[in-house]
Amino acid sequence: MSLLDRLKGRTSVTCTESEGLGSVTQTLEAFKERTFRVRGRGIRASHVPCEEVARFLQEELPDYYTYTARTETFMDRHDVRHACIAIKGWIGLSRRMNRYNPFDVTCTIWTETPASA
Repeated sequence: MSLLDRLKGRTSVTCTESEGLGSVTQTLEAFKERTFRVRGRGIRASHVPCEEVARFLQEELPDYYTYTARTETFMDRHDVRHACIAIKGWIGLSRRMNRYNPFDVTCTIWTETPASA
């Protein structure tokens, strides 16, 4: 856990990085009853249900990209579970060369605070 997480009041922080979108769908299943904020290429939305996020990942993200997902789950100071998912997609050699490519895709998904909290 970093100092920034401690200052924000977060506890039990777990970070995982994986190749592909498999861990993203597992995280979405764990937060099925929650709504999400989605920010990506061509979309900036809030109050999105889990089913719509899963549909967005399947239909809008191209198959010919190589994806890496970074998932962070934590408990806030009110003991409510949250998740932050960062998806990066590369095309071609830009990942191995660590160079900027304007065709690379970045998508971020956050859970929203439930109304009861």
